[in-house]
Amino acid sequence: MRKKPQQQRAMIIVNNILEATQLCIVEYGLLQVTTPKIAEKSGVSVGSIYQYFENKEEIIQELLRRKSENLGLALKQIAISQESFNIQEIIPVSIQFGFDMMKADDGFFIEILKHWHGYNNSEAAQVLEQHFFEAGMYVFNRFYSDWNFETLKHKSFVIINSTLFTMMQYVSNNNFLISEQQLKSELSSMILGYLEQGTAIPNKNKLN
Repeated sequence: MRKKPQQQRAMIIVNNILEATQLCIVEYGLLQVTTPKIAEKSGVSVGSIYQYFENKEEIIQELLRRKSENLGLALKQIAISQESFNIQEIIPVSIQFGFDMMKADDGFFIEILKHWHGYNNSEAAQVLEQHFFEAGMYVFNRFYSDWNFETLKHKSFVIINSTLFTMMQYVSNNNFLISEQQLKSELSSMILGYLEQGTAIPNKNKLN
């Protein structure tokens, strides 16, 4: 951002700009969003918008960063709240959470995912991946506490990134010949199989 808001009034203005940007992306599509459209939707003049942001892309980047932060924190909360679940239950629940979030906000994330190649190296992508990676580390460590840190880190990285990529591809492309529930089941089986490679299958009721 060109200038980070410090006062309450400035924070409200920036929030209005970001909320309007989200509405514009849903209404017009990501590629058709312009600063004048954001200004009209937010009630904030173009000149005032440029006090806080260099350009339209910077507004979108900040919106995605905040969305990624909120999504990642929500996933962590899900992981923490599943203390009574076994690993066979946690995985499909977490995958369903991901699908639900990707389809939320009137298709906002779906539109973003169609153009995700442009944001692969963005701060938003890094924030999201870090939160998901940490949530995976937390969950897997509960059930595979005998793993050393390197094994835990490597398996978490492979699982999180491969699952996220598949889900993002599925949600942004409606040409897949598989239902969402079928994909959730296949992903769950794939993850469990990968986790169990070279290890004893954890007791379904084991909680560490």
